[in-house]
Amino acid sequence: MPRDDDDKSKKTKASPKATRLPWLRTPEPIRRLFDNFPLVTHPLNTLPFQRPIERSKNSLYVFGSEHDARHGAPSFNPGCLKWQTYLKTIGLDFVIVPSSNHASPNGSLPFLLPAASGADSNILDVIPPIPSHKIQEWASKNKFTSRTEPEDMRYEAYISLLDHSIRNAWLHTLYLSPHNFDAVARPLYITPATSSPPVRFALTKTLQSAALEELTKVSASLVIDVNALYRDSENAFSALSELLGDDDWFFGQAEPGLFDAAVFAYTHLLCDKIKRMGWKEDEERLGKGLRQGNWGNLLDHERRVFNKCYQ
Repeated sequence: MPRDDDDKSKKTKASPKATRLPWLRTPEPIRRLFDNFPLVTHPLNTLPFQRPIERSKNSLYVFGSEHDARHGAPSFNPGCLKWQTYLKTIGLDFVIVPSSNHASPNGSLPFLLPAASGADSNILDVIPPIPSHKIQEWASKNKFTSRTEPEDMRYEAYISLLDHSIRNAWLHTLYLSPHNFDAVARPLYITPATSSPPVRFALTKTLQSAALEELTKVSASLVIDVNALYRDSENAFSALSELLGDDDWFFGQAEPGLFDAAVFAYTHLLCDKIKRMGWKEDEERLGKGLRQGNWGNLLDHERRVFNKCYQ
């Protein structure tokens, strides 16, 4: 059983003579050294941000390059791209900051650092970072948007298609397909992180092991059924295409919302019209149906979101 502070205080009341042993006494030279240089408890380090914080603007920390950040380009990570696109759909003024999970308060990206007034001495003391799952709530609370997600009984079911069927196939495509890992994941996630070959090797194994562990959790056995994985993703895209129909935005909304941003986060990166991702066609089954036009309205939707948010 762990000891609490009361246990410690009770022990400190015991007589020093009762607990002190002669052979445990600190040698005189060492004792004099620590008398001259006493132990000091320093304050906690601040969050390990990679650059001076831009306090006058809202800052979204995402996976991305310095070049992409300067030009406001879409993140190459679907989780980051979802929230980057959502903030653009509600018209929030923000800047992109390329970052990594190590700089995040909760160990994952993205997160939003809200703007603070110039009078604030330390932005981290005044306004804490907003993790991704609270960004929508923060935007609504601070009157940046009055939009709400559609009250449709099917909403959660379709969200699960993105969060499970399509995301699982994405993980396999990016991390467990050898050619795609070398062509896409390595230059985006491994090479920029470090120049040390041993660290790159360790990071590679970490990413691939995490993807494998995630996929085995949803598998009925320890062996991943790759064909079933991609079949589920194709069925998910078919369902999303049927849901969208002839509408401009999902669920018949007048403006794009969070769901539109979540779909765009995958369709944009998988279409890869400007060859930014560099998918290897022979191993990239996830986006092949999109690029071949099997779900034309999803391609049209991707184009509308891109033109609205990134042109």
